Amino acid sequence: MHDQESLAKLQQSWPETTDYLRRVGQINNDLMALREMAQRDTYESSLTWLDRLAVGVADLTSRPNAAVVMRFLFARQIVIRTATEVPEYLELREAFDQEQTEEYGEESSAREHLLESPTLTFWASLDQAMWELPELQESLMGWALETATRHDYTGPALTLTQAIILLNVCLFLEQEPEQSPGWAVECLRSALSSDFFEKAANPQP
Repeated sequence: MHDQESLAKLQQSWPETTDYLRRVGQINNDLMALREMAQRDTYESSLTWLDRLAVGVADLTSRPNAAVVMRFLFARQIVIRTATEVPEYLELREAFDQEQTEEYGEESSAREHLLESPTLTFWASLDQAMWELPELQESLMGWALETATRHDYTGPALTLTQAIILLNVCLFLEQEPEQSPGWAVECLRSALSSDFFEKAANPQP
């Protein structure tokens, strides 16, 4: 019935003709167009939110570089104050601040914070040291629980792995060129109800 209705709408756009062969050709073209539309609809309906986001479970469960986490939290006014207790980080920040002073001056509004640099990545030893900070883990998990609760999560306190999953979902969503609020909400709720998110609540030893 749906195909007949669609075909009737297509027929309304046909130019008037009494040529039998031309009319047969028009019908064949429209039937082919309907088949292509049906195949596209079937394909799109079979896509999961992971397919649409173009990521896999491993992408969402992998621990990102601590610099990425700190930059994400910093953008949301969450500062890891104990980071300055890590000598490598303190040296890196002081060197960055010195470069900013030399380039822009002490009071320039063009100066930026180390964590505002979009290319910042910690080397392996610094990355490990930052991840070992209780404040970093607690801040990430606190943000994750607040985000999950906002999206109708009513389960127990989140594990670090679950927090990382939500962070990664948000990071991938930020890369979407035309992200709509509804799409972001759908992805986060799908993540919260996924099997791999539930399994992350009780990681296997």
